[in-house]
Amino acid sequence: MESTKAKTDRASALCPFPFALSFVFVTLSFFLVILSFVACGSPKAAKTSGRRVEVSIQPELSIRALADTLTARQVIGSKPLFFFYSWYYNYAPRIRPGRYRLPVGIGERRVLKLLSREEPALVMVTIPEGFTMNEVAAALAERGICRADSFLAACADTNLLREFAVTGPTAEGYLFPETYEFLTNSPPGDVVRRLLRQFSSVFSELRDSSLAPRPSPLPPSQTVILASIVEREAKVPEEFDRIAGVFMNRLRRGMPLQSCATVECLLPERKGILTVADTRIESPYNTYLHAGLPPGPISNPGRRALAAALNPERHDYFFFVANGDGTHTFSRTLAEHAAATRRVLGDN
Repeated sequence: MESTKAKTDRASALCPFPFALSFVFVTLSFFLVILSFVACGSPKAAKTSGRRVEVSIQPELSIRALADTLTARQVIGSKPLFFFYSWYYNYAPRIRPGRYRLPVGIGERRVLKLLSREEPALVMVTIPEGFTMNEVAAALAERGICRADSFLAACADTNLLREFAVTGPTAEGYLFPETYEFLTNSPPGDVVRRLLRQFSSVFSELRDSSLAPRPSPLPPSQTVILASIVEREAKVPEEFDRIAGVFMNRLRRGMPLQSCATVECLLPERKGILTVADTRIESPYNTYLHAGLPPGPISNPGRRALAAALNPERHDYFFFVANGDGTHTFSRTLAEHAAATRRVLGDN
């Protein structure tokens, strides 16, 4: 008769991999559960669709924290499914930081496509006051809205500039600082057109409002140039109108504006204090060497600077010096200005 040990050995020989079969069974069960998630989708999120919410994604945000945020904002309804898609398609390293406007209930796979820029996503970008055209181009490119070189080319499109009555060679000065929403990979011409349209709307509003009770002392193109200088010189809100008034007084007297901001735009990078050599750089934009306004804007001014250029404060100041805290000391005579400068330098 066959012994008990022999029977056991024979049974083991017939099924040599019981553990392996169990592992395969468990794995298949796991994938069946995942597939059921995929098939069912996110019914909770789908019920709340029809509106958009803002979601800000920082570079250091983990995939788990992102899932928490998207769930809280009702963009997705299943964190396990979000984790699965992120792992299976390797989305985690491809998610791009930024401020997004995401549809509520869009679903786990779709939101990952948007955040990785596989599909066009609606992103938010803030263009600060005083940014140059190149800085605007870099900000747009960083957020995937359009390439910087393509944007700059569109800024020099004569047909587009003519459409908005921009008389300069580029759109510098007319790219209105604001927070915008754009789709990623937008046509550069459409992006420039949007910024120019916003400038035109705001400038018309300021020119025709009670903020400018007197006729502007300058034609529109020169008003924009003055505003671009004021934007880079003024630091505190209460001084914008006063600084604009100083430059208008100097223009009326035929004095050089001697604006440090116009020299800074000629340098590779901004400086806290200009050297004498800096002020001697030959350029029509150097208002230490050339009287009058420079030939074009040096930055893109915002609402406050445009309002100041349209309605400069009336006073008898011709000079100002930075105090080092954002404010300035204003002087009527060169002797007063020299004393104020010595006082500021002595304090520093």
